Amino acid sequence: MSKVKKRIKPTKEQAQEFNRRLDAVVKAGHTSNLYCDCELCQALAEQAEFMGYRTDSTIKRPSNTWGRRKQVYKRKRQIDAVKMANLAGQGLTSVEIGGKMHRSKGYISKIAKEFDIKIFTKKER
Repeated sequence: MSKVKKRIKPTKEQAQEFNRRLDAVVKAGHTSNLYCDCELCQALAEQAEFMGYRTDSTIKRPSNTWGRRKQVYKRKRQIDAVKMANLAGQGLTSVEIGGKMHRSKGYISKIAKEFDIKIFTKKER
């Protein structure tokens, strides 16, 4: 069995240094940037590793897989919006459009709101 490294409680000075570096990062405005490689963020990451809060001080970049998946998702939604606009132009309701596209009524209404597509109801025909 591998031995787990036990985290030691930081001293008062280490905690103060960590809080000072954290305040500097917040003051710089890098709170929502998870993959920042500036000096302040790197120093904070190294301090966190030193104190045992993290296991790796290098800030890793996200893989390209997630960017690719996001692009594919966006593209599919655009294709669905075009198909939906064509079917809505024929005067179909959202239930009929969902049946032809094999999508749910909720997805159809969500895409219609996002792309400003007017879908008729049975009363408006």
